[in-house]
Amino acid sequence: MAADACKGIVTKNNQDIQRGLDWVTSQRAVVLLTDKKLICGKWTIPLDTISTAQRLKINSLFGGGQVLKVLTTDDKNYQFGMQLNPEWTSQQQLPLALEKGQVKYSAFSIIIRLIAVRYLTYWIYERFIEN
Repeated sequence: MAADACKGIVTKNNQDIQRGLDWVTSQRAVVLLTDKKLICGKWTIPLDTISTAQRLKINSLFGGGQVLKVLTTDDKNYQFGMQLNPEWTSQQQLPLALEKGQVKYSAFSIIIRLIAVRYLTYWIYERFIEN
């Protein structure tokens, strides 16, 4: 029905999409939607166990993408990040409306960015200003 390369994570609750350590260590695989289940690497999610599913469009520095958020009846929360793909729009097995999503920053993500900016500033100073 639909397939795409993705990065996938399982969250403890139905949390907002955010940059963080979870995505660094995420499962990379093909997410495949069949008429009976959603498969991504080691995860198999029967469609009849999905209580809600959302497809969120996100914009980033590198272009647009989408995150498929799936909540199951046993309270597992999956997020699959992938490129925008018309197969997911036209499929009929899993009702998904394209909603606008916003990616938030985790504390880990903010700290890493601050370290990178500090290092870049130091490098520029050493390379161009001090000499």
